[in-house]
Amino acid sequence: MKVIVVDDVGVVRHSMDRLLTDNGYSVVTAASGNDAIELLKKDNTIGAVLTDLLMPGMDGIDLFKASLNINRLTDAGEIPPPEFILMTAQRPSANVDDKENSPMRLALSLGFVDAMLKPIDKERLFRHLSAINGRLNVQSSKTAESSETNEGASNPTSTRPASRESQSYEGLQTTVAEVRTTAERRLNKFQAKYTELEEELSELRSLVEELRGAS
Repeated sequence: MKVIVVDDVGVVRHSMDRLLTDNGYSVVTAASGNDAIELLKKDNTIGAVLTDLLMPGMDGIDLFKASLNINRLTDAGEIPPPEFILMTAQRPSANVDDKENSPMRLALSLGFVDAMLKPIDKERLFRHLSAINGRLNVQSSKTAESSETNEGASNPTSTRPASRESQSYEGLQTTVAEVRTTAERRLNKFQAKYTELEEELSELRSLVEELRGAS
């Protein structure tokens, strides 16, 4: 799977490029949201976007919104936009109002797979990328099956009834995909709660520091 890393800091782009490449991913990088949009318009093979939050010009959330307007077409038809993971060094505010409107919470509500604090939790990141890759494989299989069905409809003499073994295998694939989707949804809910707890923990730490200073 190809991943695009978007960050205005060159060191971050280089380190993430090396980390992902060493773990078998194809990587392209962009120094800005605008550069990332141009890459997404040209390359339909990008399956995931790992983007920084705060960048000059277009930030990570604006990049996500802009990506939804890109038409990604292949010979088999239209493909969905890439999935996004947000990364940021911006720690949650102790202010309750700011906390309720935090960019991390906004990102999750918009549809980001996750919003992660830097330094990135590598195990958590690769778990997400593996899940995204799995969803892409399922989507590719469905697209291929749809294409074969259309070809068969236009040329009935070339169609053959599927064997029982083939039907069973296809049914198993569907079941596995459904179970995976359900598990990923539950995992995303857990991660959203985890992010909320991280924010609360940061708030508590700030209060402790204030109390220490007062004493």
